Amino acid sequence: MPRTSQRSTAAGRKSQVAGGRSQATNRRSWFARLRLGTWDLRPGTLPVVIVVAVALAYLAYTTFAPKPPPQPDATWTRILEEGVFRIGIDPSFPPFESDDGKGNLSGLDIALADEFVRDWSNANAGSVRVEYVYTGFDGLYDALKAGQFDAIISALPYDPKKTEDVRFSHSYFNGGPLIVVRESDATTKSYYDLEGRRVGVELGSTGDIFARKWQRRLKYDLSEFNTPTDALRALRLGQVDGVFTDIIAYNEIARVEGGVKTVGKPLINELTVIAVRKDTPTLLAQINGVIDAMNGDGRMERLWGQWLVGSGQ
Repeated sequence: MPRTSQRSTAAGRKSQVAGGRSQATNRRSWFARLRLGTWDLRPGTLPVVIVVAVALAYLAYTTFAPKPPPQPDATWTRILEEGVFRIGIDPSFPPFESDDGKGNLSGLDIALADEFVRDWSNANAGSVRVEYVYTGFDGLYDALKAGQFDAIISALPYDPKKTEDVRFSHSYFNGGPLIVVRESDATTKSYYDLEGRRVGVELGSTGDIFARKWQRRLKYDLSEFNTPTDALRALRLGQVDGVFTDIIAYNEIARVEGGVKTVGKPLINELTVIAVRKDTPTLLAQINGVIDAMNGDGRMERLWGQWLVGSGQ
C-alpha cells in the first residue's frame, strides 16, 4: 500500500476516535443537563439551584395545600358567647318596623330578626336573642361604625356609596315602585298594557321618574299628585287607570280601603338590605346564609304575605 494511503487511513482512524470521544463527551454533558434541569452548572451555582428548588416547592405547597378554615370574627364570637344579637333600628316605618308606644315592636324586619336568632340558636350550643337599639334613621350608619350595635335591620335601601364603610347583605326585599290597578282590572299585566291610558304618580317619586321615561313611547296620560295616597284614591274613584307607587303607600290603602291590587314585578329595583361593619365577615356570612335559606324554603315569601299585602315580589 502506498505510504500516502496509509497516512490517509491512519488520519481517518484518528478522526473517528476523536469523533467518538466528542460524542461521548456530548452525551455525558446532555445527561448532566437532563439530571439537573437546563442549568449549565459552574462552581458555586449549586446552592442557587437548591434555593430555587426549595422556593418552587414552597410555592406549590402554599398554592395547592388545603388551608385551615378562617377564624370567626370577634363580633360573631361575642354574639355566640353572650347570646345577644344587637340590632340598630328606627321603629317608625310600618309595616317593616313600628313600636306600639309600650316598647313592643312588630313588622317584617322584626319577624326577620326572629328568624335569624332562631336558626342560629338551633345551629349552635346556646340560644341567641335579639336586643334592639333605637336610633334615628339618619344616624344608623354612624352608630354602627361606633360599635353601638352589630347590624342595621331597618328597611335599609342598598346604597353603593356606603360600600366603602360597611358591608351589605343579600337583599331580602325589593321595594321598587309597583303597578297598582283596580281590583276589577283583568287586562293590565305590565306597564306596556297602560299604553295611551291615564297613569297616576306621586310627584318626584321613582314611580314618577319611571313614568316619564316611558311617557313619550307609550303615550301615558300622566297625572301627578302630592302624595301616593292621593294617587291611589284617584285610582279607586276611576280618575286614573293605574298608579306607579311604593309598597308602603299601597299597603296602607289596600288594608284600610281595599278595591286595588298590584300586578307584575317592581318597575325599578330598590333593594332592601342589612348592613354590618366591614370587620365582621363571619356575621355577614351567617346573615346571608339565613336569607338564602328563607328564600329557598318559602319562609321569606310567607313573611311578605304576612306583612306586605300584594308585595309583587
